[in-house]
This record gives sequence, C-alpha cells and structure tokens, in this order.
Amino acid sequence: MDDLKKLPIKSKLMTVGQFREDGILNLNYYCGMKRAPNKAKTSKRPAVQKSPDNPLKREGTVGNATGSISNSVNQEVNMKRGPGFIPSDAVLKPYVSKRKRKLPKSGGGFHTDNEGETGRTGETIVGSKIFTLNPTVASCIRRKAAACKLPRQRSQSYHLHTKAVTSLGWNNPQYSHLLLTSSLDSTVRVWDCFSGKRCVRTIDCHQKGVKAAVWTSDGESILGGGFGKTVKLTDAQYNKTFQEFDHSSFITCLGLCPSDPQLFLAGTDGSAVYCWDMRIGEVFHEYTRKGQLGQILALEFIPGRDEFLMSCDFVCRNSDDRNIMVVDMRTTAILSSQIYHEKYTCPALRAHPDGSIFVAQSNANYAAIFSTQAPYRLNRRKRFEGHQVEGFQIGCDISPDGSVFASGSSNGTLYFYNFHSSDVIKTIPAYESASTNIRFHPVLGNMAASCSWDGQVTVWT
Repeated sequence: MDDLKKLPIKSKLMTVGQFREDGILNLNYYCGMKRAPNKAKTSKRPAVQKSPDNPLKREGTVGNATGSISNSVNQEVNMKRGPGFIPSDAVLKPYVSKRKRKLPKSGGGFHTDNEGETGRTGETIVGSKIFTLNPTVASCIRRKAAACKLPRQRSQSYHLHTKAVTSLGWNNPQYSHLLLTSSLDSTVRVWDCFSGKRCVRTIDCHQKGVKAAVWTSDGESILGGGFGKTVKLTDAQYNKTFQEFDHSSFITCLGLCPSDPQLFLAGTDGSAVYCWDMRIGEVFHEYTRKGQLGQILALEFIPGRDEFLMSCDFVCRNSDDRNIMVVDMRTTAILSSQIYHEKYTCPALRAHPDGSIFVAQSNANYAAIFSTQAPYRLNRRKRFEGHQVEGFQIGCDISPDGSVFASGSSNGTLYFYNFHSSDVIKTIPAYESASTNIRFHPVLGNMAASCSWDGQVTVWT
C-alpha cells in the first residue's frame, strides 16, 4: 500500500484497474482483499456504512462523495432501462405557461353575480371554480354527435345586461356549459347554463362598450374589445387582465386563428384588420388595401385553410367590389374582392362545418350562399329569406351537423331554416326588440342561445 501511495495518480488508477464512471474509486482493493474483483462483476455502487446518527439509514461515503444508496441504485437502474424510461414513482405534471404561473393560486379581486332566471341577487361566490367538466356534457361528448333538433321551449332567461348584447358564444366542447356574452354596457359576462344557471363571472375591465368577445383555444381566457380601442386578454377563472393590445380605432370584430391558437384577428373601424401574436404582444400581419375599406363588419375563417373572409361596409354605386373579400392569412394577399355584387352590406358571415360553402347575412333581408373554392360563386338558386335585418347587425349560425340554419331578426323573432331546401321550418317569437344573434350548442343538438338589443340572453332547449 505504501508503494502505491508513492506512485503518480495516473499510475494508481492504472494499477487499481477499476474506476467508476462517476469518478469514485473501487475501495475493495484497499480493504485488504486478496485480489481485485472481476471486471464483469464489479459493483457500480460505492461502499456503504451505517450512519452514526441513524443506524437504519445506510449511506455511501467515498472521500467527499456521500449519498443515499437507494437513490444511486434507482438512478443506475433507470439508466440501464433507457433514456425514455419513466420511473414508477415519477409524477407527471402538465405544462403551465409562464403567464399563468404568475396568477394567484386563490381567487380574489373579482366578484360573481349569482342571479337566476328571475333576476334576484344571491350571495357572492369568491374563488369558485368554473372550469369543470359537466356530467351532461361529458356523456354527450363520449357518444356520437346527435342530429340537430329544433328547440321547443325557453329554458333560461337572463336580464343582467343593461344595453344591447353584441356577441355571444359557447365555450369549447369540454367547457360548453359556459356561455360568453358582451354588451354595450361595458361588461363581458360568463353564464353557467347547466348547474348553477347563473352569471358566474362579470368582467368589467373595459371602460367603454364591448363590440366583440371570444374564447381562446384553451377555453380559459377571453379576448374582448370595443369602443375603448383596446383588445384585452383576461383570465376567466381569476378575472385578471394580463395582456392588452392597443389600436388606433375602435374594435368591431374578433376572430381566433384555428391553425395557430396564439394568433387572433382584430377588425377595426379604421379600414384594416390586424393579426396579433399573443406570445410577443406584437402585430404579426396587417391586412388592408389601397383606398378606403370602411368599417370591418365581420371575420370568419374557412375551415381547414389559412384563409379568412372579411366583410366591409364600403359600397359602390351599383356594385360592391369590396364588400366580401377572401384573404390569405400568411401572405396577406387578397385572393378575391368581387364576390357579392349587390349594394348591400353583410353584417355577419358563417362557414359551413364541412368547409365547402359559407353564408353571408345581407341587409337586403336574406342570407346568401357562396362557395369557399375560387372563384367563390354565389348560389343563385337558393338563399334564406323571411327574416329581417334592416340595418341591425343580425347574427346567424349553422348547426354542428350542418342541417339547420338559424338567424335572428329585427322584429325579435328567431328563424330556423332547413339548410338543404332553404325552407323555413320554425319561427319563435322571442323578444320585443331585435334579436341580434343566435348560437347552437357545440355538443347538445337541441340547445341554442340567443340575445337581443334590449340586453336579454336566452337559452332554448
């Protein structure tokens, strides 16, 4: 042993012949054993001894290297099983974005209106969790999509908005018990239409009337904008605004990009559409054209393609060459601007679920049908007529199975059409003022929601 100590370090290692991969010497040679262990049977673990503080805990000690013997064994076993092996005791946690990690863990700083069908006020629920999977919705998601059935009765009616309701929309299928509405009274509200039948969130971060509000792709945040010239991204659970997108003119409509959920479109009154990237908070693209486009009335993405439709209120004398336009989102190229050759504006656009056609609501008191393939021809043999628009921004919708077309009307009546024959199959006198919008439930085939110019929100089943 004394001779070994006199050798250089390199000679020592070569003499011992065994040097662990983690830099720990094999001490069996120094412990008075007759011969060095066989290379094939050499233990990869350090020598162990009982800890004086805790005799039941075995610790490995080599020079300054100490560690639990069980941890080192588990690491070696996992290394032998390959880089893709996941230990049984490992806990897999979902990825949480950086901005959501900054949010408070407990609810606070927001209020909840617990008001039912009759409008009476209940106790305030602070920190209530609204993003839960409703059993009724869960059972329908697992089953095959049911055919659309026309609603027969008024299920719920809400009267908390004090001015006209400008937009409404159901959440993603997993959270489709939640309904989103925006109003000119500067508020955005979230309604639980299944369990509580109440308003569960009131977002009042906007200083002026809200023209449009949409759910984000994860269904947990809300984009809203209007006459305040700012689009605000708000966490619906905590009612906290964590991002703002300023514009030079007021917001008229919003649209979320289906191929990239971090991009959204904002139509403005300043003859332009802006594509924003929520990750960096900057404008990704700007869509405009030489000459005035006027106010952007509606935006709609064509299913399965990076192209979107936009409707403007610029009307020529006898022909509207910029009323409806098709734009490539990536290249900003206008693919077509001569689609609807009438001197009427189109306040709403809606694509069919199969992506082959789209419907444009016209101020000529009918809804026209167009192809989504170039040259985007108008169907001159079929259109939906009977309802009245008359200057209101009347919305429309197509059922998830594509068999029913529904529209509001300026006379307060809801109209339901057979999509294949364009015949009126049902009308429901809903409001005394104009019925401004209607939306089918994404999962339940017999449910729809509508809103009115006087601030009412109604759920039909």
